[in-house]
Amino acid sequence: RLRARLLTAREGPSLVSESKLMTSALKVLAMGACIVLAGCRTPVAMPPNLFPASAAGGWRLAVAREIPVSEAPDPVPRNEIEWLKEGVYEGPGKIAARVYALSSATVGLGLSQRWRPSADTVFFNRGHFFVVIKWQAAERQALESFIRELQGRLGPPDSLERS
Repeated sequence: RLRARLLTAREGPSLVSESKLMTSALKVLAMGACIVLAGCRTPVAMPPNLFPASAAGGWRLAVAREIPVSEAPDPVPRNEIEWLKEGVYEGPGKIAARVYALSSATVGLGLSQRWRPSADTVFFNRGHFFVVIKWQAAERQALESFIRELQGRLGPPDSLERS
């Protein structure tokens, strides 16, 4: 009996050590799986013809450019931006439209709920896109036509899928 008790006492601590080892191994494995899955996400595709040469409402494209994420002029979290494009249009006024491609549709929804309105500016989100449009001396109907057309190019409002 004494020998049986000694063996149990010797096996006890080793079982605890093995249990801790298994827990640590599972944590490392789970962390590795998360890293792999995070690296596998597909980037947000730019919609075709995002900024056409002419747009509804009589607007003509003056400049289209990609803005480096580090130079984003709006309060959008830099770590959530995949790319940023800007189109400047002239016609019945002047429009600057910035389209942010975001890492998730949830980020766009959060931005649209917390965004502070400002003069001569409109914003909206469409799935993985968040858009800020600023204008100068624009006719209301022409501006509304431009916004509707841009919203259509970005896809349905409830689009949570990546383009």
